[in-house]
Amino acid sequence: MGKFFDTHTHSEFSPDSRTTVEEILRMARRIGAGGVTLTDHLDLDAPRNPGRFEFSIDAQQEKIEEKSWEIFPEGSCKVLKGIEVGLQPCSIAHSLEYVSGYKFDQITVSVHFVDGEDPYYGEYYKGKDFWQAYGRTLELIYETARDFKDFDVIGHFDYVARYAPYEVRDVRYADFPDVLDTLLRFMAQEGKALEINTKTYDMHGDHLQVLDENILRRFKELGGEFVTLGSDSHSASRLTEKFEEFAHICRNCGFEKLTYFEDRRPVLYSPF
Repeated sequence: MGKFFDTHTHSEFSPDSRTTVEEILRMARRIGAGGVTLTDHLDLDAPRNPGRFEFSIDAQQEKIEEKSWEIFPEGSCKVLKGIEVGLQPCSIAHSLEYVSGYKFDQITVSVHFVDGEDPYYGEYYKGKDFWQAYGRTLELIYETARDFKDFDVIGHFDYVARYAPYEVRDVRYADFPDVLDTLLRFMAQEGKALEINTKTYDMHGDHLQVLDENILRRFKELGGEFVTLGSDSHSASRLTEKFEEFAHICRNCGFEKLTYFEDRRPVLYSPF
C-alpha cells in the first residue's frame, strides 16, 4: 500500500487529547505517512462545559508551522492545518465568526451534541428507540451542515451509534434511506467529502461497530466524489489505524482514489 493521509487528528489543543503536535508528526515520520491534518476540537456552547472545547487557533497554527519545519525540513510529509467544528443550531453563527480570518487547509464539521445532550454520557438515548435517536442525529447533521456551509468534510456521520444502548448499534442505510439520501445528495451536489472515521469501527463495550458499505455505495450513486480517511486519533499510536482495511472497502464501493484537502481544495490520491 502507498502513503496514507490521515485527515482527522487531535493534539494538545484538544482537551481530550493525550498527545502533542510534535508526537503526532514524529509518528507520521516513523510510519511514512503521506500527510497529516491537525483538526482540533472547536465545540462552542458544549452542554456540560461551554468553554471546554475552545482553543487558540493562532497558537495551534504557530505550533504546526514550527514543528513541521523541525521534523520535515525536506517536506517529505504534508502537514496540514485543519479544525473540527462541532455543529449545533445555537452555535452556527458564533462558530463561523470564530474561524473567520484564519487560513485552513481543511474544515471538518461534526455533530457531537444533539438537542443539548451528549450521547457519550447516555442521557440522549433515554426515552428513544434507535430509529428516533439515530434518525434525529442524521437530520441534525444535514440541517446544521447545510446552514454552516463553509466546510469540506462531514466527520463521523455515525458517531451517535458508538455509545448507544440498543441491540441495533450500527447506522444502516436500510433503516434511514430518506434522511441519508437527503444528506448524501447535498454532499455530492456541494462537493463535500464523506469521512470514514476508523475510530468509530472499533470495539465499544461489547460491540464492534460496522460501517454499512451501502451508505458508501449510495453516496457514489448520488454523485459523491470525495472520501477521506481519518483516525480521529487522540494519541499518536493510532495514526492511520486500519487505513489499509478501509481503503480496500472504499475501492470496493467504487472510490478508486481517496481525498485530502489542501488550501480548502480536494486532492485525490491513490494508496493502492
